[in-house]
Parts: sequence; C-alpha cells; structure tokens
Amino acid sequence: MKKHFYVVLFALLLGTLSSASAQPANRYVQYDSKITFKPDEAGISADVTLVIPTSLLQNQQLTLLLSKQQSISHISGTQLKSYAIETSTRVPPWNLITLNFEDTQQPSYSVNLKYAGSIDETAGHGNYINKQGAHLSIDSAWHPFVADFATKMTGKVQLTVPTDWALFSPGHQQRRTADSRLVINDMPAIDVVLFAQRAPQIKTVNNVEVIYQGITSTKAQRLADDGSQCLTALNANMSSDNQLARAHLIVLERNGPSFARGHYISMSKASLSTRQADYQYVCHELAHHWTPFANAMSHDYWMMESFAEYISAQQLKRRFGEHAYQQVAERWQQLAKGVGFVWRANTPERASHRVNYGLGPLRLTQLANRIGNKKFAQLLAWYTANDVTETEQLLNKIGEITSATTQAWFTKQLGQRERKK
Repeated sequence: MKKHFYVVLFALLLGTLSSASAQPANRYVQYDSKITFKPDEAGISADVTLVIPTSLLQNQQLTLLLSKQQSISHISGTQLKSYAIETSTRVPPWNLITLNFEDTQQPSYSVNLKYAGSIDETAGHGNYINKQGAHLSIDSAWHPFVADFATKMTGKVQLTVPTDWALFSPGHQQRRTADSRLVINDMPAIDVVLFAQRAPQIKTVNNVEVIYQGITSTKAQRLADDGSQCLTALNANMSSDNQLARAHLIVLERNGPSFARGHYISMSKASLSTRQADYQYVCHELAHHWTPFANAMSHDYWMMESFAEYISAQQLKRRFGEHAYQQVAERWQQLAKGVGFVWRANTPERASHRVNYGLGPLRLTQLANRIGNKKFAQLLAWYTANDVTETEQLLNKIGEITSATTQAWFTKQLGQRERKK
C-alpha cells in the first residue's frame, strides 16, 4: 500500500500552484464544501458540491479521486446520468469516482457528494486529525479532486472546528460563529489543504509567520527572518503584477516533502539543516508563487521545480556569497550523475527528483551562461509572469529571445546526460 502512495505522492507534494498561472474562471471546477471535524474520531463528515465547466469534460465524463477512508453515502446531480466508484489503479488506497453527465449543452454541470470517514495517519506525510489540531494535504485525499492531477479548482469551505483552534490555509477566512470558519480560495489549485492547531507556537517577522512544532523558538525566529528577507527580495525582482503579500511557513514534525499553495507553505522539520541551506529551502518554496504549475504527472513538471531551484540559488548567492552558491551547484552535480535527460518531446513520463533538483537547474544555469544575464532575465520575467505549462513554450521563447541555433542547442541539452567532469 505505501509503495503506491510514495510513487505518486512524492511526485505531487513537491509541487506547488502559482498564481502566475491564472486562467479564466470558467476553466476551473468550483467547490462549495461543508466540513465538520470530528477530533474524537480522527475524522470528518463532508457535504461537497462541485460545479464543473463543460469544457473540462471528456466524452461528458469526469473522474475524481477520494480516499477509501471516506465512505460515500450520496452522489447526485440534476444532469448526472450515472456514476461508478472503483479502486484507483494509480493509487490503490484511493477511490476513483467516474461521473457521467447527460449531454445537454449546458455551460457547466453540478454534482453533490456526501461522505464521512477518518484520516489515514499511517500513510506518511503527516496528515492527521486529533484533539490538538489537523494537517490535511493532497496525499490524504480528504477532499475530492480531479484525477488528472492537473485540473484546478477554486471555491469555499465552511469548516466546523473546535472554537480554540487556529486555522491556516490558502485564501482568506471569515469566522461566522465560534466554531465555524469560512475559507474562500480564489487562487486556482488542484487540491484543498489546511492546517489547524490548538495554541500554536508562532514567530513573526514583518509579513512572514512561522508556525512550528519540534524546533526551538530561536530556529523559528531565524526562519521567519529568512522568509521575510527572501520574500522582500522576490517581490522586488519578480513581476509587480503578481506580488506575494505575506507567507505562513508551517514547520511540522512529519515525513515527506514540502509543498506551497500561495502564501500557505507546509514544511518538514526533517528538511531543515544549516542556516544557508534553510534560507535556500525557504526561498525555493516562496519562489513557487511565480513558477507556473504544469501537470504534476507530465514531463513538463521539471520546469516548475528547476526554475524554483535556480531562483532560490540566486537568492542564496546574493545573501551568502559565491561559496554558498557553489555548494548548491555541487549538490546539483551530484544529483545529476547518471541521469539520462531532463526532457524529451517523445518521452511523456514525469521527471525524477534528481532531474527536478539536479540536472534541471544545471541546464538552466548553462543556458544563462550561454545567453547572458540580460537575456536570461528577460526569459525569467516572461516565464514567471505567464502560464508556461509546456516545455515547447519555453523552447519557442528561447528561440524568440535569442536564435533558432540556441533553441536547438538547449533542446539538445535537455535531452542528454550531463557530461562527466
């Protein structure tokens, strides 16, 4: 069971969604969810309504994923012709819910799901609900999402939670009653995530809060300072139309990689180390606000992670100097050893961790060295301000900014191994 989880979830949780990848609202699934937390049962009960644009249907069909820990009691929709629930072959601990709609030429279709169950706390990555709080991310599959791991959603969730829980999430919140919160998220994301804690420990520097477990207050204060410095620098260097006003860095005692959803960043205590490494770690997650989200299971996913790695390394160099940067470059070289390629047009499989965090940023560095800082800055400004989800888009822009020769050279570089030095 865990094997299947880690194959898919390692690929997903490293990713983030960027507000740089905004699209017209009618391209998103809209959710309106009512969730009641049951801390005594480590579970929830849920009433979820999804409005699905017709443009997202394939043959009048859409498939969703939801954890098998959740027992579905009801599925309905005015134009819903039929549905099927079966085990997902991609992630066996999850159910695949296939919805078949009548072809009525409507602009959208609505479906309602009611379910209840517990959270699988044994699957890794630190998902839980207990009397002290909750952490829910995509790998808990606690809220339905589209099974292609690419279709984005926006919406609102009404949460019934203990009155003394502090709640952190993407989007913004309204407190309706003592035990009811409304979370409204206009930033497109493939999932619904949140963290809640009774009497959380928090350190704040300017516009960055660190909510933490298992680290010292001194360490948390340093992370808040790191986050504030890097966020200020990124806002100054990135598009003025896409600023990130604040950030919540949530450091938990959990397994698994970090993930970012706008200002909401969930981090693992186990990934923290030296001051310089932590600074790059924080900058990498913050940089994801500007790296467009590509399909999490496609061969284009490398861009999002490799650009964030490149950007964060440049921020590290500005603050800590060339020696610190060279240490990162050496780590990239180590990860890149034996890796066949970053991207090939005829190979659709998603790139590995060693590509995303090693060979990919090395290739971007080689491109920067070839075309010069001014043209690479132009390329980076374009990439971080647009919905660049396919590698061909990047290659075409390189050709436009530089030449067909450089475009062909970089295409070749992406498709081959790193040369031994």
